[in-house]
Amino acid sequence: MTTPGDPDDDARAFALEIEVAGTPEQVWAAIATGPGISAWLQPTEVEEREGGTFSYDMGSGPVTGTVTGWQPPRRFIQESSWEPARPGLSSVLATEWVVESRGDGTCVVRMVMSGFGDGAAWDNEIDGMADGMRAGLASLRAYLARSVHPA
Repeated sequence: MTTPGDPDDDARAFALEIEVAGTPEQVWAAIATGPGISAWLQPTEVEEREGGTFSYDMGSGPVTGTVTGWQPPRRFIQESSWEPARPGLSSVLATEWVVESRGDGTCVVRMVMSGFGDGAAWDNEIDGMADGMRAGLASLRAYLARSVHPA
């Protein structure tokens, strides 16, 4: 099992965080369940337990992985194989989500993605994934704002 740590410990990782509306349980439902993730990111299925299956589809067919950490409503980790745009360079990427309550109806969500290979093709992949996840986290924030405080 991969346990992503501080990205400073692994030059081939990146971390992002965002403050969102909601209780830890509401945020957990958005980041660690199939219906939740599908509502703000991409079609996803999650077998909600450590050792369960995790699959998502970014439009080019399903990618399947494993839930390697399951500690509701605080910590969720999944691993899946990933191949950058250049064929033959696959790696197992781990994505860790940590939810921390601020106690005022908001939480901080920290996401760490690690396991990237070396070389220019992976450098481009890291940059693209980080940009994509920044946009994804903005979608998460908007989704939770609508869900937690509907108009």
